[in-house]
Amino acid sequence: MKTSLIGIGIVVLGAGMALGVTNPSREQYRVYAGEILATHLKEEVCTGLRGGQDLCQSFVEESRPQIEQIIDRNTNRDNFFLFSIYRTELSLPIPIPGIPTIQAETIGGLTQFYTYELEEI
Repeated sequence: MKTSLIGIGIVVLGAGMALGVTNPSREQYRVYAGEILATHLKEEVCTGLRGGQDLCQSFVEESRPQIEQIIDRNTNRDNFFLFSIYRTELSLPIPIPGIPTIQAETIGGLTQFYTYELEEI
């Protein structure tokens, strides 16, 4: 009985350590979210431009480091050791009609991300 409890404790401790080690970093989230935003801009915004689509897509690719920095500045991370929750809000400093504020919530764990809420306000 005592041996089985020790064995269960070791397994639970090992699983917790594995989850903690595989909890993705803020830097990994920044790259993940930057890739999603860049893809959205290229597929949704740039494709709506006649004649300027290639220039727009090139601009988005060249701006990836800046996009990631903007995401990082506008993200709060709640780290629970086993997983993290990231809350990002992207908006313009001065609201422009037709350009929404984007709010996203993402959970990170086991070296993966899952965006479970993405809303345009």
